Amino acid sequence: MTNEPMISELGALLDRFRELVRQSRHLPWTGRVLIDEAQLTTLITQIQHVLPEEIKQARWIIHERDRILREAGEQADILITHAQGQVEKLSNESEVLQEATKKADQIVEQARNTAREIHRSARSYADEILARLVTELQQTTQHLEANRGELRKD
Repeated sequence: MTNEPMISELGALLDRFRELVRQSRHLPWTGRVLIDEAQLTTLITQIQHVLPEEIKQARWIIHERDRILREAGEQADILITHAQGQVEKLSNESEVLQEATKKADQIVEQARNTAREIHRSARSYADEILARLVTELQQTTQHLEANRGELRKD
């Protein structure tokens, strides 16, 4: 529904109206003109005939613009809702990741503590064994020295 021919027709009618005013008789010292009533009435009738079509076209254009804007708004709302869903999903995933990282850090720390405790216990156990061994060796050395001493007496 193009309105170029109607705009052109309306423009031509307004040009004719302007020409009618320009060619009309001017009243001296008043800035007024005498216009032929029949010509003026004909032009007004023609403009009235063209103008409703122009108004219909303008209303159609406004209606189409409003429809397009409404559809664009609806599309934007859908996109925003989708984007918010994605943000929430990523946020939840991020929270899960943070929780998993926190839990992993706790497990690693617990493993380190356990390893330190095992290492400390192992050193303590080894020290205990070595201390017993030293004691036994000292006792064995004393027995050997005593036995040697007996061997020298004879």
